[in-house]
Amino acid sequence: MFVKLWMTSNVLTVNSSQPIAEVEQIMRENRIRRVPVVDDGHLVGIISREDIFRALPSIFDPSISPENLDQAGRIEAGSIMTRSPVTVEPSTPLEQAALLMRTHKFGALLVMQDTELVGIITETNIFDAFLEVLGAKKQGARIEIKIDHKPASFYSMLQVFKKCEMTVLGITVFPDFSEEHQLITLKVQGENIEKLIDSLWDSGLQINRLHTDEHESTK
Repeated sequence: MFVKLWMTSNVLTVNSSQPIAEVEQIMRENRIRRVPVVDDGHLVGIISREDIFRALPSIFDPSISPENLDQAGRIEAGSIMTRSPVTVEPSTPLEQAALLMRTHKFGALLVMQDTELVGIITETNIFDAFLEVLGAKKQGARIEIKIDHKPASFYSMLQVFKKCEMTVLGITVFPDFSEEHQLITLKVQGENIEKLIDSLWDSGLQINRLHTDEHESTK
């Protein structure tokens, strides 16, 4: 999967000369936590709610006068924004974007096509993609299977699902489950779940866990 499939397009932006009180209002009204800063069509930075909260004095501090609060709110976005933010392209693999976010502790990455800002990919987008890959939003049976590390074993397992006419909604592979086995997790739909389970065991495949919408069991 690529970033372009999960990013948010039509991104709201602000310019570097806007007061941070105005930027905070834009974020609050649109329920977003960060906004790119664009001047004359060029990306110059990104500003987050945390940046603004650090710049603004607390309204609960009795030593801060209304005049001081008003003055702080007039600080320009450009003075507290993060300059030259890390970006990705629409064709960047989603896992590469997720690794960048995890490594640098970013909550989002801006998406650039050449010099044009075309989107933003956030932690929420990454999480939604993860749920989609696992088929979490769809009804079906979730099966964990232990197989050895031989490539032929993986393809033999898929043949069992094909023979039982099961639809695979999602599949993940945990290759380092153990020294002897990798763990394959599949979300499937079909009328022949009992036949599938019997066929998997008959093929010598080890079912680690089975969970259906009606019940959960371990064989």
